[in-house]
Amino acid sequence: MPAFLIIMLAIIQISLIYVVSEQTAYASRYAAKIASETPQAALPALNTGALKTSVDNVLMVGEIPLGSCRVVLEHNVGAAATINDPVVAVAGCDCDPPVTSLPVVTGAVNTESVRTTVCVALDGNIPDFLDSFGFSIEDYVVEQSTTYLYEL
Repeated sequence: MPAFLIIMLAIIQISLIYVVSEQTAYASRYAAKIASETPQAALPALNTGALKTSVDNVLMVGEIPLGSCRVVLEHNVGAAATINDPVVAVAGCDCDPPVTSLPVVTGAVNTESVRTTVCVALDGNIPDFLDSFGFSIEDYVVEQSTTYLYEL
C-alpha cells in the first residue's frame, strides 16, 4: 500500500509539473506575440511591468496562482537589447534566456526578431506531494522561451 501511494502521488506530481510547463510555454508565446507587435519606440516600456503583468494574467487564468518569477525579453529591433522584469532576479528564480543569439532572417521583409523567456517557480504554484518522501520541487523553476519575427 505505501508503494502504491508513492506511485500515485508521483504520477499526480509529474502531471502537475507538465501542466505548469505547458502553461509557461503558452505564456511565453503570448509574450512574444505582444513584443513582436509593439512599436520599436515602445519596446523599452515593456520593462515597466506591462509584459510581466500580461504574462502573469495568462498564468493565473491557467491556475498558476503566483504567476511568473521572471520574464526576459530580448530583441534585435534597431539596437539589440535585453529587458529583464524584474531587473534583479527573485531569490530562487535561477532563470536565464538561451545563450544562442537571436536569428537574423535573410530574405524576409523584417529581419529582426524578439525572444521571450518566461520562468515560473514550482514552489507555491503547485502542491509538493512528495516532499515528505524526500523528493521536493521547492528549488525547481520551469523555463520556456519563444522566438518570433518582429512584425512592425
